[in-house]
Amino acid sequence: MIAIGLEKIKNIGLSYALSLSFRSENPSIWLDVLNRTKYVPVMYTGESIEFQLAYQKGHGGVWNDLSMIIDWDGKPSAVWPLSLSIKDNLPVLSSHGLPVHPPLFVSDCPASSQKRIIKSCLDFANSIALNAGIAQWESTESFNDVMGFSDWHIESMTRGAFCSIAHDLFIDLHRGMAEIKKGFRKSYKSLVTSGMKHWVVNVLDTNDEFIWKKFQQLHYKVSGRKTRSDDTWAIHLEDIAQQRGFLVYLLGSTGEMEGAGFFNFTKHEGLYAVAAYNRELFDKPLGHIVQYRAIEELKKRDVSWYKLGVRPFPSEKPVPTEKEISIGEFKQGFASHMLPRYCLYHVVSRSEKSPEMGVFS
Repeated sequence: MIAIGLEKIKNIGLSYALSLSFRSENPSIWLDVLNRTKYVPVMYTGESIEFQLAYQKGHGGVWNDLSMIIDWDGKPSAVWPLSLSIKDNLPVLSSHGLPVHPPLFVSDCPASSQKRIIKSCLDFANSIALNAGIAQWESTESFNDVMGFSDWHIESMTRGAFCSIAHDLFIDLHRGMAEIKKGFRKSYKSLVTSGMKHWVVNVLDTNDEFIWKKFQQLHYKVSGRKTRSDDTWAIHLEDIAQQRGFLVYLLGSTGEMEGAGFFNFTKHEGLYAVAAYNRELFDKPLGHIVQYRAIEELKKRDVSWYKLGVRPFPSEKPVPTEKEISIGEFKQGFASHMLPRYCLYHVVSRSEKSPEMGVFS
């Protein structure tokens, strides 16, 4: 077993003026920091981190959660989802299998302090990667309801990072349902209207294991194999129990579940997580109804934005599959906004400040 020396990680942080503690040791402080930020993306929540870890561990490798709470002026001021893993003898710095997300700051953290913390975090990430034998790592920035480039983006580019753009689809939930529906692709409007009459549409917002098992069985049947660990399904069900997620599901005339989608949310953002639909009914608007009902449910919970997911294009590298493009086109029919997600590629460099200490033990 390869493990991370957490004290070594803390010492590297201190060498860059980062006073840090770990989310795994202080989950309540992590939550408190999130509650004091202006916008909470789903991917920064503790339950999302636990899900990503469980998902990645289910596919092999050794995963170490380094997600940290950063203190500044003696008080918790930011959270940073971070992990260091080894799979197939390849070390990777990431946010639990996803590109590294930048630190998220409490709303009253001064801009000057944020800039200093970000510089220290980039120094820290470079040093961790250097010590782990990583030549390059990737970070990403998605919508957080703030205009303009972030300090993370600007400082990364100043240091020589390379940038590419991905495209994320969102729905602005500040508007009324009539206005939201007006923005749908023309063909979707009639499909939603007819489909709502064809199936029984329900929302699961309690931890009903019977209904949840039906969803798992449908997902397994559609996939043709088990694609996820039992732990990931249990985490999602707990999200429902704790009012952090819900399941929209459709029942046919015989009472069978024909389609369903699970959605996570924070007070600011909803996220389309996983869905499954009866393959024999792919010519029917199952997905359209699930999406429409999910939008209604997110509005009911006063969520500000709904993140549908990525919209791939054929010119991107690596080239997306036809299925991925088709799914993106489907989602785009609901979206009110297509927004840039900046993908930054950081080349690891050696500096005199970088402490030399192995992070694996």
